[in-house]
Amino acid sequence: MSVAAPSTKADARMRILDAAAGLFRLHGLAGTSMDAIAASARMSKRTLYACFPDKHAILAAVLDQFIGERYAAIELLCRGLSGDDAILLAMAQGLKDAATDDDALAMNRLLIAEAESLPELALAANRRGLEQAIALMREPFRNLGVDDSAGATRLLYDLVVLAPMHRRLVGADDLHLDVGRIVQIVLAAMRRPACASDFRGQGETG
Repeated sequence: MSVAAPSTKADARMRILDAAAGLFRLHGLAGTSMDAIAASARMSKRTLYACFPDKHAILAAVLDQFIGERYAAIELLCRGLSGDDAILLAMAQGLKDAATDDDALAMNRLLIAEAESLPELALAANRRGLEQAIALMREPFRNLGVDDSAGATRLLYDLVVLAPMHRRLVGADDLHLDVGRIVQIVLAAMRRPACASDFRGQGETG
């Protein structure tokens, strides 16, 4: 194996995380060594340890990067949309798709496998994902008359992220969720009374 010295610490970190993500998916945390990560990243162990103290820290950084990239993609998807209803629907659909593709399922299987030995890691990853969802949906929910935007996001997150993800993890049939209908139900349940009345009236005349 040839060793290619990283040009910067940021470059080294990126190479480590890319290499480790693939190894963790294939072999799990226990089956992946720091030697293997250094070899896959084509760098010396000295460079690897200068960036991360151990593979637990690398896994935490891999998860953090994975979640951040998913939310950045959803934000980009919504950037050209107008209207809070359309934006909220696109966010909900984006969250559902991001939580149920093969890469996300592989990451979640990894978290489940390590949950007993590293329970705080799974909790931190779930908390980070939910916090980013709350921040992402705060403005459209509030613009649509929902005062408790965090509570509305938690409800929507359970319905369009956790439920379909868990079904896929256990091999159950896809429910083919109508994400738009779920968004409407959450809005109807969480809007201020006047807004909810207006929303029901619109639904009856539509």
